[in-house]
Amino acid sequence: MTGYAVLDLETTGFSTTRDDRVLEVAVVLLDERGEVEREWCTLVDPGREVCPVQLGGIPRADLALAPTFAQVAPWLRRLLGGRVLVGHNVGFDVRFLQAELDRAGVALRLDPEHCLCTMRLARDRLPGASRGLAVCCELAGVPYHEAQSALDDARASAGLLRHFLSTGSLDGLGTALVEQDGPDVEEPAAVRRGDSDSLHHWLATLADRLPRVCEPPQADEYLDLLDQALLDRALSAQHRGSLLAAAQEAGLDSATVDELHRAYLGAIARAALVDAAAGGRGLTDAEAAELRDIADALGLDEGDLTVALAPPGTPIQRPLIGLEEGDRVVFTDDLSRPRDEWHGLAREAGLVPWSHVTQDTRLLVASDPDALGGKVRTARRHGIPVLTEQAFAELLPSTPVA
Repeated sequence: MTGYAVLDLETTGFSTTRDDRVLEVAVVLLDERGEVEREWCTLVDPGREVCPVQLGGIPRADLALAPTFAQVAPWLRRLLGGRVLVGHNVGFDVRFLQAELDRAGVALRLDPEHCLCTMRLARDRLPGASRGLAVCCELAGVPYHEAQSALDDARASAGLLRHFLSTGSLDGLGTALVEQDGPDVEEPAAVRRGDSDSLHHWLATLADRLPRVCEPPQADEYLDLLDQALLDRALSAQHRGSLLAAAQEAGLDSATVDELHRAYLGAIARAALVDAAAGGRGLTDAEAAELRDIADALGLDEGDLTVALAPPGTPIQRPLIGLEEGDRVVFTDDLSRPRDEWHGLAREAGLVPWSHVTQDTRLLVASDPDALGGKVRTARRHGIPVLTEQAFAELLPSTPVA
């Protein structure tokens, strides 16, 4: 034996036959004595829309950044290979894992009867224990954090297994090692809860991910994407990931992107000042707040905004973000106003309401820009910006916001 792999999954429901899917997978690897060797955990994009109850507290924005199960399945198989699979009520996890592996086309057969179940072991080795993981951990003196995350539960189950190993041999329980066949695979990038709202600004990761360049020949391409991403004056989790990838593909280093963002903020600020001066006034509080929001989204500070608002003595290089007459706009079905009402407002602004998302769509208006299915997923695939109805209403002239 080479050790144990303690598995825990968070899922959208309880049935593999009713389109329930895995949302989070965690594995804690233990040696033969039960000592932790490593941990691995990631959220998983379920490939379809999920209602708030099914999410179990996982932010949609985090799932929007997560890999699909098919993307992590080869690595997961590698982690489990050559070890005894363990879980609390392991039959449930194995059934879901098998369904996802089958869906991903990974040829691995798992048998719950040949895995170790800490719930079953507790029945025999923890007198008075109920089925619940929390109670079993309490009786065994194992720390348990009721965060309802896959990694917390996998750690707790690993602690239970370590306790059982200390109380006697587990030989003769009919366990079997997970098949170890298959090529070496690269570890995929994991996404954890909270990654969409990192304490560090999203641009901070550019320094480690992008090459150094002498000039930015693809600056216009990147700024065009930024135009689309900042239509609602903010950057969603999906936008941040897409822009990072776009900057990397364009060969832009972090310092270059930082300068592009300062120039971009300056252009928007000057356009706002020109509009205000044309109306014989200064910036309104709402306009100033909007500029601060854009600066924050770009990773810039109040000093950068002060510079941007100073008389530059140079012409405006980029237009203020906005929509053009004839742009196609698509609306989802779950908005707070009837879709016919939104269609009317769009037509009054010279826009063309459209029923479905195509490559020619200018933007999609949705109740949740980080939704996981339907029109939002199609828009992401085509690189089309997704706005909330609040943000879209603010782009329209003299539109009352509900």
